[in-house]
Parts: sequence; C-alpha cells; structure tokens
Amino acid sequence: MRRTLPVDAATAWTMLGLRWMETLAASTQVVARRTSRVNTPAQWFAMGHEKMDAALEASSAMTRQMARFPVSNAFAVWHAWPNLLMAGLAPYHSRTTRTARRR
Repeated sequence: MRRTLPVDAATAWTMLGLRWMETLAASTQVVARRTSRVNTPAQWFAMGHEKMDAALEASSAMTRQMARFPVSNAFAVWHAWPNLLMAGLAPYHSRTTRTARRR
C-alpha cells in the first residue's frame, strides 16, 4: 500500500477547490441561460429530474468512497476527505460543465 504524504493531501484539496470553482462558474452561465428563456412545464420537470439524478449519483459515489475510508493514518484521512467530496461533486460538475458548453 502506498504511503500518503502531506503534499498528496494538499494537492487533493487544491484540486477539489479548482473543481468547485469550475462548477460554480459553469452553473452561473447555466442558471442565467435557463432562467432568461421561456420554459414549458416539461422543461422545468426535466431540469428538476436532472438535479435528482445528480443527487442520487453523488450520494452513491460518496457512499462508495466512505466504504474505503481509511482510519489508521491521519494523513490518509486528510487525503480521503477531498476524494470523498470530489466524488460527490463529480455528477454536478459533469452535468453543469456539459450544459454550459452547449449553446
């Protein structure tokens, strides 16, 4: 098993922060675009359904990460938290950035 170093944890936290900022930037574009147009009830339902799918996928991914959560090494735990959060953010990030790229 590979040893977890403090620099690994710092890199993981930095990558989480960058991914979070990228998601927020894309979501502002998506929200502005979607609220400025006239939407039908079916479109509103589809947007809500997309959010529910992302939430279910995120909770499933975080549950899988929690099953592998280390408890023996403090640095490993510090490194595992951003991986857990990154797994939960991934479904939102992929959907938001994909939608922001579409025009």
